[in-house]
Amino acid sequence: MDLTQRPPYTAIDFKALAKKDASFKQLWQKTSGHLDFHDPTTVKTLSSAILNVDFNLQLSLPDDRLCPPIPNRWNYVSWLQSLIDSTSPTYSTTYDPARKVTGLDIGTGASAIYTMLCLQSRPNWSMCATDIDKKSFDSAARNLALNSLITRTRLLQTTQLSPLIPLAALGVDRLDFTICNPPFFADEKDMQSSLKGEGKMWKPNAVCTGADVEMMCEGGDLGFVTRIVEESLVLRERVGWYSSMLCKLSSAKSIVELLKKHGITNWAVGVVDTGSATKRWVVAWSFGDWRPRNTTARLETIANDTLPFPTSYSIPLPPTPRPSLTALLTSLAALDLRWTWDAATATGIGEARGNVWSRAYRRGYERRKKEGVVDSEMGGEDRDGKEGEVQIVFRIRVVELAGEVVVEWVRGGDRVLWESLCGMVHRGFRVGG
Repeated sequence: MDLTQRPPYTAIDFKALAKKDASFKQLWQKTSGHLDFHDPTTVKTLSSAILNVDFNLQLSLPDDRLCPPIPNRWNYVSWLQSLIDSTSPTYSTTYDPARKVTGLDIGTGASAIYTMLCLQSRPNWSMCATDIDKKSFDSAARNLALNSLITRTRLLQTTQLSPLIPLAALGVDRLDFTICNPPFFADEKDMQSSLKGEGKMWKPNAVCTGADVEMMCEGGDLGFVTRIVEESLVLRERVGWYSSMLCKLSSAKSIVELLKKHGITNWAVGVVDTGSATKRWVVAWSFGDWRPRNTTARLETIANDTLPFPTSYSIPLPPTPRPSLTALLTSLAALDLRWTWDAATATGIGEARGNVWSRAYRRGYERRKKEGVVDSEMGGEDRDGKEGEVQIVFRIRVVELAGEVVVEWVRGGDRVLWESLCGMVHRGFRVGG
């Protein structure tokens, strides 16, 4: 399977895994297919087998450090990849092999699992990885060396007093993303209560081998990610997408409320769901104006006030769509914007400096063209003789099989402008029909 396009896990085929990995086969036969997930050896054997078979990676871990559940970790990586892919400067929505991406794995752990999965699945990516625990840090370095990935990684051992995103110490000026699996618990009592399943309808289905430094921190996951938010308020666009996993939905909601409190309007919410009873949540946010696709950023199963503003608007196709489409393309081509249309994929990209579809702007634009003030799309120069900046980038797709036209917000910070665009396309399409 092409790892650059590998989908998230929904389940694990243990029988198929046993046919491909000798160590897991031995365990599978020994237990007659009844795996004991409260046994540390079983958990480690399973994780090693999945990494070996699905990712061609080897895993070496101390017995007293966290053994990562691979489907859970991969599903977070896969979600983050879709976020990165859908906010590409090329306006593409799929993996771009030529795009150089650098991420930071905050608290990489003894396995360096996020760093390894990112590097193994995306050959053109590079990673930075930090950890405050020397034993975990040394183990992470061994795993990266074991898999010939250490030359693509900047490793840094940090302390409790270090920034969580230490750009200067890492020797990098900018990152494309952060990825993080924070300590979930605030203290020993909090951790033991969760591990015993108190207050839940089910008990944990697997043993936890994590050390205290991996499992606990002041404020738990909410406190840890709040620190990332606070650092992001200083670093701002020096990181493309800040992200972290969270243990509970309530924590994810609290982080979104914190983002909104600080005026951050560009965020995404995802779920890490591998088909088991336990779900984890992911929140990512950006100070840039690249807008991720709805399918990535909006988890429709949770309350709308936790979700970002929609970046997609669908318009039903009329029974005879061709006249409507022709009218739409004609009207877009007449506007003061840069417009490209690919007939083969029925997809167009538009770049505009503002509300160029308003009646007042269109009249002024036609007048300036007659006066010879503009001579190309987007007008070349504005009235003050200065080149205007793009305020919105949008994509229009005609999906005949689904019977709809989809307008997508690709880039921009003005929500009112985006809604105005959707209204213009909807009206124009209906008139054209």
